[in-house]
Amino acid sequence: MDEKGDKHESGKTASRRGRIPSINKALIEAAVRKVGDQEEVTMHGVAKALGVNVTTLYRHTGGLEYLKIIHARQKSTQVGEVPAAAGLTWKQWLGQLADFYRTAFLSNPDLLKYAQAALDPDLQRLERATQVLIDYGFSALEAVRTHAFLINNVVGYVSQELQTQLESDEGQTPTYARLAEILKSRSHRLPALSELRLGDEELDNDANFRYFIDCAIQGVAARQERKEMSDTS
Repeated sequence: MDEKGDKHESGKTASRRGRIPSINKALIEAAVRKVGDQEEVTMHGVAKALGVNVTTLYRHTGGLEYLKIIHARQKSTQVGEVPAAAGLTWKQWLGQLADFYRTAFLSNPDLLKYAQAALDPDLQRLERATQVLIDYGFSALEAVRTHAFLINNVVGYVSQELQTQLESDEGQTPTYARLAEILKSRSHRLPALSELRLGDEELDNDANFRYFIDCAIQGVAARQERKEMSDTS
């Protein structure tokens, strides 16, 4: 009698241990949102929120990358819409669009890694930006290429900006700050660079971002002018 009872209890225990908890995409997304609102998204954190072990979560997702993409797409709904173009030239609007993307990426670094795919999964922001540029006289192809060129410039700048911040947080001296210190000594090893005068304004992230984006926009403008000259000749 006792032996049978032991076997019965043992069987129940084995069954409980062998059962894979029921989770699905909706539950995973809800857990990612819950964890992401409180801390960095990790496999362990999401598994804990779901009440499963990491191995079970891995079977359903394939790893952390999948969770990061979910989190980035969730964050994309919080960054707002592309700026309105009313009363602006197309150059001014592109400048504001660049500011919009930079703010979104700095606020949500996971968006940066996946860029367009995460920030605009249903392509509605691209649709809006394309229509704005078409209204300014761009062709659809020119509009899409201009948007891609702009966002790639923003991604590159913000990636370096975040890396610089990481270096500072870890107690390292960022590259340009280190260069500024070297230049103060008027190093003869760097004769061309010694002509630089790097003060706070030259090292300001906002000022440098505006400079780089202005260069990008002026490049688009030069290309548009050449196209217009070609069309009229």
